[in-house]
Parts: sequence; structure tokens; C-alpha cells
Amino acid sequence: MPSSRFFPAVRTGLTVLLVLLLLSSGCTDILEGKQDSAPVSGTTGDLRAYFLDVGQGDSSVILFKDKVILIDAGEVDYGDTVVRDLQKLGVEKIDLLVATHPHSDHIGGMQAVFARFPVEKVLDSATPSSSSLYEKFLDTVDRKNIPYMAAEAGQTIEIDPSLRILVLSPPKGGLGDDINTNSIVLRISYGTVNLLYAGDATSAAESVMLKTGYAMDAQVLKVGHHGSSGSSNAAFLARVDPDVAVISLARDNPYGHPHKETLERLANAGPVVYRTDRDGTILVMSDGTSFSVMTQKDEPGIWSPAAPSTPAGTPSPGTPTTTQAPSPATPPPGITVPVTIPTIPPDLTVPVPSLTLPPVQVGNSSFIRISAVQFDAPGDDRQNLNGEWVRLTNRGDGPVLVAGWTLTDKTGTEPFTFPAIVILPEESVTVYVGSGTMNSSAVFMGRTTPLFGNSGDFAILRDGSGKIIDKKSE
Repeated sequence: MPSSRFFPAVRTGLTVLLVLLLLSSGCTDILEGKQDSAPVSGTTGDLRAYFLDVGQGDSSVILFKDKVILIDAGEVDYGDTVVRDLQKLGVEKIDLLVATHPHSDHIGGMQAVFARFPVEKVLDSATPSSSSLYEKFLDTVDRKNIPYMAAEAGQTIEIDPSLRILVLSPPKGGLGDDINTNSIVLRISYGTVNLLYAGDATSAAESVMLKTGYAMDAQVLKVGHHGSSGSSNAAFLARVDPDVAVISLARDNPYGHPHKETLERLANAGPVVYRTDRDGTILVMSDGTSFSVMTQKDEPGIWSPAAPSTPAGTPSPGTPTTTQAPSPATPPPGITVPVTIPTIPPDLTVPVPSLTLPPVQVGNSSFIRISAVQFDAPGDDRQNLNGEWVRLTNRGDGPVLVAGWTLTDKTGTEPFTFPAIVILPEESVTVYVGSGTMNSSAVFMGRTTPLFGNSGDFAILRDGSGKIIDKKSE
């Protein structure tokens, strides 16, 4: 993960003072702690992500409240398997169908899916292909009048306000002619839990993604291209920093997947690795703050439309867990513990003294520069708010606390106020106009309308006292 660190939004001056005390005392561990969730055994919640066992192919289902996302549908002869799995989960319609790229092991089963379920909209890589399967896929989408979207890096897909779907690849204009390199890569976020679906993206695509500045950290990674050595390069794995990696593949497949080199890179990166050839279908459940992993091999109940709880006892080998604090002790049966709760007068008031703190600054504010901007978002600005962004870079030799600073367009009428962010030397943080989950390299304004004009506008960065630190036009 990048080494720039951030804190949640500062709500009182006391929090700023605490940050100052930590910095001045040398206690910087809080700046470098991993800002994400760990796997917790037994976690359930609104999000259930299934990595289906479809042999040497790919198919993933995300269930979120009453919404359904299907990413790929395996080979032609696995289409009925995907349909049966969806039916077991109680699915009646698909809100978003994603075709990561036009290879048969990803779109072969689509016709079976179209025949059984209504589809609300389709996201496609739009990579040119003469494949008859792909032509039939496009014909079906057209015949059924299904809204069609071509994927482009920076795009956000809306299906529920609590679920963020960000396209990381391919970029506008694509990446040459290779179909795998132009595979769709998605980052799906719920609360602080992120899942990254890499499709069949190659190392070349991963290297381009690393340069975009988009948030890529994810607790769960669907490993690219079935574990091929041409995907999952070391820099990409370091940026994603997954706790869990899932590989979709068939046992004894003719390609030798997963390749030894990929397994070695995963071992060095540290995630727990699950494989559909060994574990069957894999289920990740999350409540937005933690997540758990279950496998078909160990728990047949994963197919219940109501998410099951992990049985008590020792977790299966390889199942990640986090120790939780014990519950307070309960008195044994037959013992009564007297408790008296005093009556609180309804008109009770507690005087709280007002506290006014002067603006504070840690580090040299002049180190922070606006290093890059994008005001003209790809596609429709109103549908791609995170296509507008401003990147801040620390050009100095020491950390700088950005707290209470503002970022505006040239009119200055709708300022965005920064939470407390510490940017380390030579590191960057990208500020996106739309909504998302803060992470080590991204902050979100949370706007519902564009901020910057497509031409003639510029971004203005001011510190907490209103002094202009930098400004930049596109």
C-alpha cells in the first residue's frame, strides 16, 4: 500500500491536539497503521460475494440487500450451473451484468443467464472481437433493449447508495489489441471493506492502473487470469495489499494454472489463498466493517438465501479469523445481582465550557503542491463525478498535516474542507469530487454535482487560515 496515511475526519480541536502530541512525541505508529478491516470468523451482513466454481472459467455473484451483480458466467457448458447457483440463492433478476472481456470462459454462459433472468443493465469491456459468442452476446443485449455501458477507468456504477463500484481498467481508448489486457477490473466497496475483481487483466494493465492514482487497496482480491504468471505482479499485489486472494480455475487444467511464479508472489504478499478447484464455491460475507470467508467444501450451507453463521468451534485450516474481546462474564443460574439505576431528572443540564483553538499546522505547508488535475471527466460529468479530481503531492522532506484546509474552483463559493490527512514526503493523495471510501491514497468530497468547469477553471488550495497554498488549471 502507498505510505501516505490519513485519519478520519477531525470533529473537534481536541483531536487535532492529539495528533500534534503524537507527532511531537515521536509516536507515529498511528500514522502507519493499516486503515482497513480484518477477517472475523462468523461475520454476516448485507454483502455476500460468491466466487462460483465453474471449472476453468470465471463467474462471481455479489448480493447486496435486494441487488444482484453477476460478473462473468463461465464457459458455455457451465451456463446452466451458473443459473442453478443463482436460483439456489433466490435470485429473480440481475441488476448489473458485467462481461469483463469477450473470451468464452467468461461470457460463454451468458445466454443461459439471459434466458432465465431479467437483466437491468450491462457493463462491457467493449473490446473489439470477432468471436461468435461475443456477437451473440451483443445481439441479445440489443434485442432485449438492455441498457449498455462501455467500461472506462474512473467510471462509477450506481446500484445502491451504500455500495460503491469503481472501474479501475481499461482506460479510455483501451490498452492496445490484447483482449485480456483490456479486461474490466472492478473495485467494489461497502463501508471499509473492499473487493477487487481483476478479470483476466495482465501485468501490463496492472502497471497502468498503478499510475492512475485510483484507490486500489482491497481486503479481498479475485486474482487475475486464473493465477497466470502474466498477471498479479509484485507491485500490483503490494498496492492492493489483500488479506484474502481467490483463484478461479479447474483442477488439472491444461494451462498449468495457477503458475508457480504467481503462487510465490502471493506467498510473499501474504494473503490467505482460496482456490475453487480445491475449495469449491467461496463465499465472503461482510457487514461493512469486517468480513468472513466460508467455502462450499467446509460449509454446504453457503447456498442458503439467508446468510449462514459460521459454526462455533475451531475454524478450518486456512480460514482467517481475528480474536475478539470476550463478552462480560454472566452470573451463574440462581444468583441475583442487585442493580440500582438512579433516576435522571428530565430537565437535567450539564454546562460544557466552550473551547476555541487557534489554527494549527504540522510540517511546512509549502511542501504541498497540486501536482495534477482532471476537470473534464470521461463521459457525462454528472454520471462520473469521480472523473473530476485533484492530486496533492508532498514535494518536501518531511510529513505535512493537511487539516481544515480547503479546495475550491475559481469561484471559491463551494469549498471542500479536508479532514486530517498526513501526507508523507514524495507521496500523493487524490481528492475526488464524488463519493467513496477514504483510503491511503484517496479522499472524496461527497458531492452530487460536478464542481469544476470543463474549460477555463482552476483548483485553489488554501490552508486553515485561508492562505493560498497552490492553484492549478487543467
